[in-house]
Amino acid sequence: MVSRKDFVRGTLLSLLGAPVLAHSEMTSLLQAGTKPADLTIDDIKAVEKLGGFSLTDAERKDVLAEVKSYRPGYESVRKLPINYQTDPALTFHPLGASSDTKAKYAAKLSAPRRKSIKGLSEEDIAFASLCELGNWLKSRQITSEALTKIYLERLKKHGPALLCVVTLTEEHALKQARQADKEIAAGKYRGPLHGIPYGAKDLFATKDILTTWGAAPYKDYTPDFDAAVIERLDAAGAVLVAKLTMGALANGDVWFGGTTKNPWNPKQGSSGSSAGSASATAAGLVAFSLGTETLGSICSPSVRCRTTGLRPTFGRVSRFGAMALSFTMDKIGPICREVEDCAVVFSVIAGRDDRDDSTVSRAFNYSARKDLKGLKIGYTPDVKTSDPWIAKLKELGAEVSPVKFTPINEALISILYVECGSAFDEFTRSEKINDLKNSDWPNLFRASRFIPAVEYLQAMRARTLLMHQFEKEFGALDAYISNDISPTLFHTNLTGHPQIVVPQGDDGKGNSRAKSITGRLYREDTLCQIARLTQEAGDFHFRRPTLA
Repeated sequence: MVSRKDFVRGTLLSLLGAPVLAHSEMTSLLQAGTKPADLTIDDIKAVEKLGGFSLTDAERKDVLAEVKSYRPGYESVRKLPINYQTDPALTFHPLGASSDTKAKYAAKLSAPRRKSIKGLSEEDIAFASLCELGNWLKSRQITSEALTKIYLERLKKHGPALLCVVTLTEEHALKQARQADKEIAAGKYRGPLHGIPYGAKDLFATKDILTTWGAAPYKDYTPDFDAAVIERLDAAGAVLVAKLTMGALANGDVWFGGTTKNPWNPKQGSSGSSAGSASATAAGLVAFSLGTETLGSICSPSVRCRTTGLRPTFGRVSRFGAMALSFTMDKIGPICREVEDCAVVFSVIAGRDDRDDSTVSRAFNYSARKDLKGLKIGYTPDVKTSDPWIAKLKELGAEVSPVKFTPINEALISILYVECGSAFDEFTRSEKINDLKNSDWPNLFRASRFIPAVEYLQAMRARTLLMHQFEKEFGALDAYISNDISPTLFHTNLTGHPQIVVPQGDDGKGNSRAKSITGRLYREDTLCQIARLTQEAGDFHFRRPTLA
């Protein structure tokens, strides 16, 4: 499994095609408060070398004069109130994006496996599905306050060892739980998440609650507003019990408190960057959690921690109030223990939000299927024809066939570099960047300035070609399966396609295994139907890690 950190480190120099300035040189050049040196012909020559082109002496002289004239403009733009909620005017939409103002979001679930709570231990309750928990709360077999206390105690007991919790929101959670109990007792039931405790990746703004982005420079940041997804979960009556760890500024599983652990194998990190969300969910410390993905940050920790993670189509869930890393690649989704849990959470958080222009309103109508008749499902070359999943899909009635996608041009990673460099421009030019330790980001943020705007736009145009090519190769399939995080992870994070990870135990050596299912744009309902039937064929989602 290749982490985004390793992928980023391995492709940067090949992308730039020439040596970048040394760390100390870039720091002196970009730090706020440092007067930049006068530009010279030698600087123009250096950029020529970097970009792989050549000018004449006369052209260099003209270009130098022009480039010098840009600098006052840069300074004036830097003085504008551009904050982390400000997207560029170029809004990205996957192919076929359009809104349906009448679109409905619903998850019709199968019957709960256990209708009664009698005879169950607190651990049994903690690992129950959302369907079961919701049924027990609605029938008042357990109160939200009692359920919340179960998860709070588990967070206190196991959270420190797993290093998966940044902030325990105990007082806030108990207040929400007591309010939920009053409403449920009065017959004011809000829906399947009413009274259910959850955890949120610590890049979602939470009013008056620390939101640290996993990074020391932001460890005291307390927003005065809630992210859109927090608002929607509040409206559904869900109970926020913890802000969960993430790799610093959404990279890897190392945050300012240490390395978040995989509950199944604590010698391993939980992978990132939704490190704490996957770890806490796998360990039964929360009923479900929220994660984000730019290039593997839901899928990778879900594989490692054996959780079920849904990365929706880009634009399905509002990014308002979430730390921006890439304006055209960031996606928000649920990390749960079961597929149907993901469907429930997604039905609540999805939808158009005027504060995020990339969002669209498209129907989500999940209901549990009995079979897969009429569906066409592919499998990528990493899946062997003898794989039991292929036999199971055929048994369930699906038409199964191989599918192959053209390898991606890895130079498209420049899109991520430029956008994260823009998102963290002010931070990069400030002294605070020196407080970000043990991270690749400072160098990447600085190096992003050496990718020309023309090359960024060319990469975006190449992305358009990729989207059309990918759709053509996807053909008439409804979905396709892959091993672990999928060889098309980079493709689909650029095209915006949804993907769900279904845990498959381990390889016998302590390394987790999974299957990924990738679906059509905006068809998370079909994706969850396929994933649920294949998941129910095994028992991996019922297994629990041993927490010593």
